[in-house]
Amino acid sequence: MSIVLSATAVFFLVWVVVRIVGKRELSEMAPFDLVILVVMGDLIAEAVIAEDTSVTGAVTAVATFGLLTIAMSWLSYRMPSRRAFFEGVPTLLVRDGELVTESMRAERVTHDDLMVAARQEGITDLDDIAWAVLEQDGSFSFFSRESKS
Repeated sequence: MSIVLSATAVFFLVWVVVRIVGKRELSEMAPFDLVILVVMGDLIAEAVIAEDTSVTGAVTAVATFGLLTIAMSWLSYRMPSRRAFFEGVPTLLVRDGELVTESMRAERVTHDDLMVAARQEGITDLDDIAWAVLEQDGSFSFFSRESKS
């Protein structure tokens, strides 16, 4: 039973940390980020399983994480009004060619980050963007302005 409680506590702690870290940091991983994830995985395993190194303990911990993941997904599906809480929301970064600086600051996205993503979509000028959106998964979506005639 202690493994289930530990796994539940750690699951929600990890969920909170992931939400705090932000969309951008999770969408692009540098080599150091991979090292951090491996270390975090080890720390999580230590916290969840503690002294119990049995197969049963590991299976219980993995099953608890799996069930909690399914429960969060189910709650998000069944409660559309709470979906933003569970999954986050898209963030508008550019409106009619102008940066939405409050959103950029809140999401820790630089002008350079935005323009790198825009160039990857074939957009070279901020004025060509009607909207730029930072999606829940950390990717960018761009909507072009109507051509000026």
